[in-house]
Amino acid sequence: FPTLLVRFYRARRIKRFEIQLVDALVGIASAFRAGMTLYQAMEEVARTSLAPMRDELSLTVREVRLGKTTDEALENLADRVASDDLRLVVPAINTARSIGGNMAEMLDTLSATIRERFRIEGRIRALTAQGRLQGWIIGAMPALVWLGFDAVRPDLTRPMMQHWFGYSVIGVVVFLELLGILLIRR
Repeated sequence: FPTLLVRFYRARRIKRFEIQLVDALVGIASAFRAGMTLYQAMEEVARTSLAPMRDELSLTVREVRLGKTTDEALENLADRVASDDLRLVVPAINTARSIGGNMAEMLDTLSATIRERFRIEGRIRALTAQGRLQGWIIGAMPALVWLGFDAVRPDLTRPMMQHWFGYSVIGVVVFLELLGILLIRR
């Protein structure tokens, strides 16, 4: 259970970070247009953002301040956060810095791409919501039918709970239900 809880909170933190990443990229692009360097832009966005973006960018700025190159600090950020979107942004920033290009325009394009991906994912979730609800209802059906039979005719259901065969049937049903849930989630 603790492992599942940590995994849940980690996934939630990454999701929050990815949502904040769009605004952070827009903020960094605006800072570039205002004449700031990447370090100054990250420092400014870190100061004005909420957690977890504030925490991660502050740590990245601290790494640069302590002597790491900006490329290394950004790579460490991508490794720490483990966000797919950030894994696209960091190489793009490092490449644009090394070859020289319009960083503000590149960051605006990346933020628009990430924003569009969020919109499409939300639409997919909305379209599949009915199917997921049907899966939960169908999954709960054996237990509901059992409770219904037990309420109407307990003389038919109670003897099953007094024999090894009844327990094995219930075990098979529970196993198949869990297998069905896993397959539906995939």
